[in-house]
Amino acid sequence: MRILLIITALTLSLNLFAQEIKEVTILHWNDFHARNQPYRISKKDSTGQQVYYDVGGVGSMLGYLKKYRTPNSLVLNAGDDFQGTPISNFTRGRSQIELMNMYGVDAFVLGNHEFDYSQYSLDSALELAEFDVLSANVFMQSKNSLMGKPHVIKVVNGVKFGIIGITLPELFETSLPSNITDLVMLNLDSVIQAGITELKSQNADIIVILSHSGLDTDKELAAKFYSDIDIIVGGHSHSTLFKPVNVNGVAIVQAGSYGRNLGKLDLKIDTDKDTVLSFAGQLIETILNPEVTDKDAAKKVEDMISQYMPELMKKIGTLESDWRASYSEECNLGQFEADAFRLKTGADISFINGGGLRKSLFKGDILIGDIWEINPFGNEVQVFTVTGSQLKQIIKNNIRIRYLKQKEGEGAELLHTSGLSYSYDSRIVDAGGEDFLLSINLGRADIQDDANYTIATNNYVTGQFKKFFGEPGFEITPKPTGWIDRDLIIEAVKDAGTINSVVEKRIVDVSR
Repeated sequence: MRILLIITALTLSLNLFAQEIKEVTILHWNDFHARNQPYRISKKDSTGQQVYYDVGGVGSMLGYLKKYRTPNSLVLNAGDDFQGTPISNFTRGRSQIELMNMYGVDAFVLGNHEFDYSQYSLDSALELAEFDVLSANVFMQSKNSLMGKPHVIKVVNGVKFGIIGITLPELFETSLPSNITDLVMLNLDSVIQAGITELKSQNADIIVILSHSGLDTDKELAAKFYSDIDIIVGGHSHSTLFKPVNVNGVAIVQAGSYGRNLGKLDLKIDTDKDTVLSFAGQLIETILNPEVTDKDAAKKVEDMISQYMPELMKKIGTLESDWRASYSEECNLGQFEADAFRLKTGADISFINGGGLRKSLFKGDILIGDIWEINPFGNEVQVFTVTGSQLKQIIKNNIRIRYLKQKEGEGAELLHTSGLSYSYDSRIVDAGGEDFLLSINLGRADIQDDANYTIATNNYVTGQFKKFFGEPGFEITPKPTGWIDRDLIIEAVKDAGTINSVVEKRIVDVSR
């Protein structure tokens, strides 16, 4: 019996000795949005006091990347490096490709905002890339090819990582239609399965999905493909995941946005069984630190933007209270801009989509560059006319669309209003009733069904009319004004001079 136990123990020891465990670290970030310079943030300290400090920027991100990178590191960028600051607009994204070349990125997946300057401009900019650009599901018809490689294999510390790149499946719902006329979105499940099959045929040990699809979609993919994939490195939803999300053993990571964090995922891998034995993740805040910052990268950024700085640094107004941007809740910045649209165009009503407001601003000086960063897309202001009954219908549709997204746990983009106020009862929406719109007013006057009302908004809202207003049963005819949104807002700030705006309750859910 004792001999048998000894033999068993020796056998187990030999098996453990034979098992080759490899350690690899994935360093990752996403949704950088051309925040090439450090920027100021605030948070409360342990005493409850508000403290301010600087984070991010290319120099800082590259510095932290170099600090934590080793020969056993895999470096991944999960998309949306374009769009967010003037230099990206001025160069149509080329600045971001040049800067990413400095990182030594192993793979980058195309996000939806990479298409903001059109599919052809992106295709041209990508010729500068010195790294692998992935996108398995975006097909360009005129070239009869994908916009990026469908997948790639990278070998790190003897481990073969098969990486599949996925761009937001809802690209056509998040982009200006005129920017993506030459594209076709391929079936997501099909391209993932094809990628898995091909990578396994090449003896990949670990399969990673580099996804610019949002956390909810990433969870669905993990639940569906968990028997074949091991890791999802994500973007798009700007989710700050301090620890990986574990779905059926698949590790999902995402590092927030704007270069505030560098994600670090430590892996232990059994290459004999092609299995991740354990994973542990963290986010490293890229706090500005002269000892960490890559000075060459920071200088390259300064050189890039130097010719534009005199104009961008011009003061045009003063904020006496912080401007807060919000995707899903009423905010003073959204209401200020909506008011400016309405007053400039002479419209009865105006809408500003929350997703178009890309930056909050602390009280103090307002610079031209701030407005460029708040409104980076350069959308055109347009107007269209509806009857009162049509207005009620599209507002009801918008309420229902937002409520259903909230119920499903998704972000529900709000249309900030000016001129218009309304109230509703989400309990009636939830019950499937139709009489949930309780009041709708222009100023203090009720909306009249037979009257005509002019609405001012941007060409993204009119171009994605069904996204915001569903199927109202009628068509609109948008008329261009020739004004770009940020130019209109710059003019409004100059006219106002000093601004101290507070949030008004223009949209009320009486059930809350």
